[in-house]
Amino acid sequence: MKILILTPRIPYPLRDGGAIAMNQTLEGYIEQGCEVSLLSMNTSRHWVEENDLPNMYTQLKHFESVFVNNSINPFSAFFNLFSDKSYNVARFINKNFEQALIRLLQKEEFDIIQFESIYTSPYLAIAKKHSDAKCYCRVHNIEHLIWQRLAEHEPSFLKKKYLTLLTSRLKNYELDILRKFDLLLPISQKEELFFTEQQINTCYLLPFGVNDNKILPEFECESTSCYHIGSMDWAPNIEGVEWFLEEVWKKASIDLPNIHFYIAGKNMPAAFMAKEDKQIHVVGEVNDFIQFSLQKNIMIVPLQSGAGIRIKILEAMELGKTIISTSIGSEGIGATHNENILIADTPEEFIKCLEMCFHQPAEAKLIGDNARKFVSSHFHKKQIYQSAIEQYKTLNNTP
Repeated sequence: MKILILTPRIPYPLRDGGAIAMNQTLEGYIEQGCEVSLLSMNTSRHWVEENDLPNMYTQLKHFESVFVNNSINPFSAFFNLFSDKSYNVARFINKNFEQALIRLLQKEEFDIIQFESIYTSPYLAIAKKHSDAKCYCRVHNIEHLIWQRLAEHEPSFLKKKYLTLLTSRLKNYELDILRKFDLLLPISQKEELFFTEQQINTCYLLPFGVNDNKILPEFECESTSCYHIGSMDWAPNIEGVEWFLEEVWKKASIDLPNIHFYIAGKNMPAAFMAKEDKQIHVVGEVNDFIQFSLQKNIMIVPLQSGAGIRIKILEAMELGKTIISTSIGSEGIGATHNENILIADTPEEFIKCLEMCFHQPAEAKLIGDNARKFVSSHFHKKQIYQSAIEQYKTLNNTP
């Protein structure tokens, strides 16, 4: 099966959930014997030097990247107010990328063209015009829900007004464009349920997968630690960590004076750097998620907004980590409170969970052990992609 994948960024380095999920799709299809081509935007916000790409890219039938300046421009954002178009999506429209896609489709034939997120969807009409391939969209998030939740939590009246406008336009675009694909590939049951509610029935669940019975390297774990890791230029992560520090940590650090909280992630805002003290440690970007996580104890996911599935939670579960998350943070995973994850939505619940983890370490470790068993059973990578290719062949009438 010949598959072309379009991505709104080069899915490397593997330091955030979006890159990790897109990279796994490439790996999963290649491992199933598919002939995979990749056309990526190399954006100003996530610029990657192609010489640094791993060997997997040599296994691609065709790889090309096109520079796209998707930086937020105040002038463009202002003039966009006088249109009815989504500024979120408009930043990914690029003539050079369009021409590169046309050239590739004129040269090669594909069974499937997979669009990674709605930010590649402006090129759907071009793909349909120049190819007979089935057009699938991998849905990582219901994007307008992220902005809707951000707007709901925004205290500034003017900013709330602007975010509400962005949300409305993005929602209109998203619901319209998703109906035009031949198949949607939601990454979690949360997105799948949303499509059912919207009476969009052409979807197939393609979740993130883990490697069964992965042998973990051994690192000494700092038992008195908890940590958060995620892209710190993503508004829901910033909002969540601010909430945790203000509403939870101020009291928890007094009740647990020997506990340390580590904040890790790329593009760390200066405001967090200023919060460092004897118990708060701002690490910034880490090169190895596995090593960093295994050296720390309890994972904190304090999301108040956002949508989609948290890849970092699944990865941490694969490592056997005990995780305290809000309900929003754990959406789409299907984990069970007090069995394989701890769910806390209020400061009081978070503090109670933290105290349990550090006062009853054996019980906390059991939750982490159960988490590893859970993802091995429900998110097995090889089985996920075997089943996906079988389904695609049935839908495409491909032998």
